[in-house]
Amino acid sequence: MKIIVSSINFFPDHSGIALYSTDLPLFFAEKGHQITMVTGFSYYPRWKKLSKDKGTLFRVEEYHGVKVYRGYLYVPQKVTTLKRIIHEISFLFFASINFLRAGKHDVIITLTPPLLLGLIGLFFRKLWGAKIVLHIQDLQLEAGLSLGMVKRSFLTKLIDRIDRDINNKCDLVVPISNSMKAFLVSKGVNESKMTIVYNWIDFKGVAQKGRSGFFINKYPELANKFLIAYAGNIGIKQGLDNLIDLAEATKNGNIHYLIIGEGADKYRVMSIASKKKLNNITFHPFLNQEQYYNMLRDIDVSFMSQQTKAGSVFFPSKLLGIMALGKPILLSADLDSELSEFISRNGCGLVAAPGDIETLMKHVEYLYYNPEGKRKIGKKGYLTVQQFDREKILSSYRNKIIEIGGRASNNCRR
Repeated sequence: MKIIVSSINFFPDHSGIALYSTDLPLFFAEKGHQITMVTGFSYYPRWKKLSKDKGTLFRVEEYHGVKVYRGYLYVPQKVTTLKRIIHEISFLFFASINFLRAGKHDVIITLTPPLLLGLIGLFFRKLWGAKIVLHIQDLQLEAGLSLGMVKRSFLTKLIDRIDRDINNKCDLVVPISNSMKAFLVSKGVNESKMTIVYNWIDFKGVAQKGRSGFFINKYPELANKFLIAYAGNIGIKQGLDNLIDLAEATKNGNIHYLIIGEGADKYRVMSIASKKKLNNITFHPFLNQEQYYNMLRDIDVSFMSQQTKAGSVFFPSKLLGIMALGKPILLSADLDSELSEFISRNGCGLVAAPGDIETLMKHVEYLYYNPEGKRKIGKKGYLTVQQFDREKILSSYRNKIIEIGGRASNNCRR
């Protein structure tokens, strides 16, 4: 079967959606399908292109059996709502050209956001007589409205209606969580077209990644500290003011906080920490994949945060990797969000509502003074994550793709 996958992110991006938009086509290629990837040039999460890609309109390459069509992508130095819209439009325009260049395929899989990528998929579905799958990693419009980044208007209502129509016209809609599915149904998306595909992980591979001591040896001032680290995108949605407030409220000199990564809100967060003159929190640049897993080996607790009212379907891509390495999670998020309920239900972390610094402090004290309790929480995460193993999740997904495709290519390995 010939399958074309499209996403704005792909290797060498290896954070956020890129983890899945890279591994999905690789898995299908491993199973013998003829796979094409339509994407842009690497930029995330630094929001900066590689020097070799600047000024390049198109490139065709191969990555582990996947033929990759890259198209020009406008990447702003400073991310604003308007510039992000232009960024996505540039991707959609050049992706359309690369669909034409790639030629006819049996199945089209579009990973959103950007939410309008599905329009391109629908056009080529009609042109090629193909089937289309809409794989939704994030509800972009809803998050923007909830955080006040986008105001409700005639335009947002129009986009929402277009988005609903795209969902209903696709052959298969793939949300990544139960709450995301419920939200889509509440919008009027046909439930019979949906199948949940949870984010996945190569459990055995990830559980062996990272080398203890390699991260901490670069920062001798952190030796013998109890380390609580946030690593990922630093944006408005993450609500990292909570971590700054927690650091300010923590009196124990042996507890140190790390904020690792890049993002549109980084300098504001750094400015707040600087004004408070905190000596128990440090900022570090984005880590490559090897450095990231070395860091996870050396920290004691992984911090996650979500701005209040940012939506109940937030489910970070890095969660499974943290659990696979047996690290307890300290979460600041709405208590009725799916992420909070997942962590509480499985006992793999401790949860507090955004702004509830007192509860966060109590959680930190428990983890610090109770090493055995901390170990047990991490172990629960390690055991829980095994249900999301790559082979199990993606084999089921592949069977669904074959079902809607109507046939499998003769050279597909069963």
